Amino acid sequence: MEGQLVMYHTPLATVALLARLRARAVPDRGDSPVPSAIIIAGLVILAIAVVTWIYFLGQNFMAEAPTDLPEPPQAPVGGG
Repeated sequence: MEGQLVMYHTPLATVALLARLRARAVPDRGDSPVPSAIIIAGLVILAIAVVTWIYFLGQNFMAEAPTDLPEPPQAPVGGG
C-alpha cells in the first residue's frame, strides 16, 4: 500500500514543482536601486584599472632590474 502512495505522490509533486518553476513570479533581485548592468560595468572598469596598474608596476620593476650577470666564482688553483 505504501509503494502505491509513493507512485501517485511522486508524479503529483513533480507536476506541482514544475508548475511553480514555470510561474511568472517576480524574481527576487534584492532591494538595490542600481541596475546590475551598471554594477558589472563598474567592476569591469575597476578590473581594467587594476590590470593596467600591475602591468606598469611590473614594467618599472623590470626596467630597474640589473641586466648584467656577476662573474662566476673561480675554482681553487692546486686542487686542494
